Amino acid sequence: MSNNKISSKIVPINWVDNSERWILAPGTKNELRRSRIKEVPLCKNNCYFTIDVPKGIIDFIYRSVKQLNLGNRTLIFTKGTVRKSKKLVKNAVSLYELDWGVGTLITIPRILKYREQIILCIEDIEYSIRLMELIVLHGLLQLSYPRKNANYYSVKSALILTKGWSQLNTKEFPDIYKKT
Repeated sequence: MSNNKISSKIVPINWVDNSERWILAPGTKNELRRSRIKEVPLCKNNCYFTIDVPKGIIDFIYRSVKQLNLGNRTLIFTKGTVRKSKKLVKNAVSLYELDWGVGTLITIPRILKYREQIILCIEDIEYSIRLMELIVLHGLLQLSYPRKNANYYSVKSALILTKGWSQLNTKEFPDIYKKT
């Protein structure tokens, strides 16, 4: 009898709940003053995902949110258009605070594929990492440590992905460069 109680509470590590949640998302550049309603059918605790977010990154996002102690805020992940200086980009996420305290909308570039990888050289060792994981972690670090500079987020996200979460609390900044 006690085994049934224990087994009913065990949740697989890659579980994703279904939810019926809708958000009012801001419009794109062409729809500047118009918002649109987006369905957010997948959730994992305080992380909500639209259907177009790759399933492979959901578990990575959830673990990153836990490591960065962002469990007290609602985070909504979607894929869409990300612009910087009026140009489409695929190497950054968009962070947007939604109205009425709904949460933070994190938009992953639609043109970025989950399988795309880059090679980084850290202390003369080459690492191949997913670009989507790198930019999402960069955005989550911005939410967790808002008063740091852009270089801090880039270096920390690269170090965490290549050497592990123990790099979050180190003060060292090794040379990192993209291998072409």
